[in-house]
Amino acid sequence: MRVRVLAAGAVVGALVMPTLGPAAVSAAPAPKGVLFVEGDSLTVGSSSAIKANLRSDFRRITVDAQVGRNTPTGVSRLGAGRDASVWVVALGTNDSPSPWAMKKHVNTVLKRAGNRPVLWVSVWRSPAYGKVNRMLTRMDRGSSQLSVLRWDLFIKQHPRLLAGDGIHLTSVGYQVRGRMIADAVRALLAER
Repeated sequence: MRVRVLAAGAVVGALVMPTLGPAAVSAAPAPKGVLFVEGDSLTVGSSSAIKANLRSDFRRITVDAQVGRNTPTGVSRLGAGRDASVWVVALGTNDSPSPWAMKKHVNTVLKRAGNRPVLWVSVWRSPAYGKVNRMLTRMDRGSSQLSVLRWDLFIKQHPRLLAGDGIHLTSVGYQVRGRMIADAVRALLAER
């Protein structure tokens, strides 16, 4: 798969697009498939935007996210998404910046995913996580099943979307993150 970094104008501009009227909604194809999203506090904040942006694409969207969740805990909870056709994993913020440990977690997720596609959202916390994100990118390039959304590259260019702690987001930031995840899921499905 290809690593995804979306242009800020496209994502932020999409947040102010007019709402579709009933005629446009009724003309849309029926939603199919099930989406499962596993994450931490950034996913808690983005969950409404993820669901709103993908509502017409999936018949069911399950977001399993908790403040403070680390990757080993999130990986252990993937069984809740066993009926999903697509998995999104947005974990790593609460882990140490170890590329070796993250690679092990990604391999575990890919093995458990079977043939379903997996979107992994990169980690933004400190410069030390750069090596984790570069490893994710390398894994993405070597896998037809994995796609990485480089959230770290995007947010580095748009720090105004960060809250005061430099990790969590403003309300607009959570909307943008949710929209970016939705766009990346759609792109991932279009490639399959």
